[in-house]
Amino acid sequence: MRKDVKRLSDFYPRRDAGSDLDALWWPAKPSDHAARYAILLSPIDFSDYSKDEPLRLLDVGCGLGLLLEYLAANSLLDRVDYTGVDLVDSILKEARRRWPRHRFDQRDIRDEPYDKDKFDYCIVCGVFTGKDGNTYDETRAFAQDTLKAVWPSVKLGLAFNSMSKHVDWERDDLFHWPLDEIMAFCKRDLGRHVTFRLDYGLWEAATLVRKEPLPRLSKVPLNW
Repeated sequence: MRKDVKRLSDFYPRRDAGSDLDALWWPAKPSDHAARYAILLSPIDFSDYSKDEPLRLLDVGCGLGLLLEYLAANSLLDRVDYTGVDLVDSILKEARRRWPRHRFDQRDIRDEPYDKDKFDYCIVCGVFTGKDGNTYDETRAFAQDTLKAVWPSVKLGLAFNSMSKHVDWERDDLFHWPLDEIMAFCKRDLGRHVTFRLDYGLWEAATLVRKEPLPRLSKVPLNW
């Protein structure tokens, strides 16, 4: 087991929790966490998918399967073929108990990447926000190596969040990843079609990386 994974396993879950968000060390209101999922999933037009032709969605760092609850609450679950991935055995056991009809894998994607184009889209929510006992450089390497391992397995793109540098103060235990560093990494190792979202009311940044640029829907004036 890698050292950064061992630290994660020691850190999670929180056993004095009053709620699922507390158990996963999310100091947030439920509405805040729903806002995260909405932003990370915003590139997807769910009207393009159905029960017969679902979105193949990978949830890295799936935790207790809270994304499934979000999808169900928003009447989207029947449009998704879901796969959750986590590193912590105790969390996955609980996720499987709650969602026995959905797939949950225990694997380090850096060591066991999925096949090319196995999924349409991937979100990584909350995995790159805290250092969890690792250094800044170790956390950055963990984030970059994880995203590089995921990238070939998705057809449309991926999205992740990290703590913003544009805050009133920074916390030593959180991973404040500069946008310039993120963009340089994405352009070098993923793709250059990148959107940053910092407009959803939280002290974090969502990064959306597409395989292809946004479709151009506007009409071009005939006299140009």
